[in-house]
Amino acid sequence: MDELTKLANKYASDKGTISPSVGHHGPRLHFTTIYGDYMEKIRFNRLRILEIGIGSGPSLKMWYDYFPNSEIHAIDVANQSTMNNERVTTHICDQSKRNDLENLMEKIGSFDIIIDDGSHVITHQQISLGTLFKHLNKNGQYWIEDLHTSDAEVWQGKNLYGYDMSFNAGEDTVSVLENYIDTKVFNSPFLNESENMFLTENVKECKMFELPKTMWGINKLCLLTK
Repeated sequence: MDELTKLANKYASDKGTISPSVGHHGPRLHFTTIYGDYMEKIRFNRLRILEIGIGSGPSLKMWYDYFPNSEIHAIDVANQSTMNNERVTTHICDQSKRNDLENLMEKIGSFDIIIDDGSHVITHQQISLGTLFKHLNKNGQYWIEDLHTSDAEVWQGKNLYGYDMSFNAGEDTVSVLENYIDTKVFNSPFLNESENMFLTENVKECKMFELPKTMWGINKLCLLTK
């Protein structure tokens, strides 16, 4: 088992592979089995890492241990400042609001790795990508987790955090990303022309990874490099 997956399991992050034996937990998503292939070679570098979504904070503990020389930032709609330490800084920010994201980036700068583990709402995933990819450093990694909300069979007509999860064909995040892989043109219905153009011109590579399906639907992970 790779080191990142061990840490995910240690801290009970759903990015790992083993569910804790105590308490009620959702399915494990196996994301770290992919992450390790791309992060191991740079884990001791001095990086700036941003994660969208904090929750109870298991992944912050995981990143803190795995990247011992890196500065870690995380955003959430709730105040999570009790998790701050000498290398971890949390921020209150709504990933669905461009202005919130842009104002925060002006204050805290650019990043080498960005991970979207936020609301999982498809509009939020695409708005965050369109806004934050500009603030990713060259050769940086932008990861989008929780693409199960693109599974219409499971999510059409459902509600998540008060958001209607219904969408029209081709609007979901997986379809937008896979269309880019096929055409090399980014065409998100939730981004403006300049945002779509910036992604088209600056995404160096886009890879989609398919992982074991869960009760939440398809389980895919996407990496976009700049």
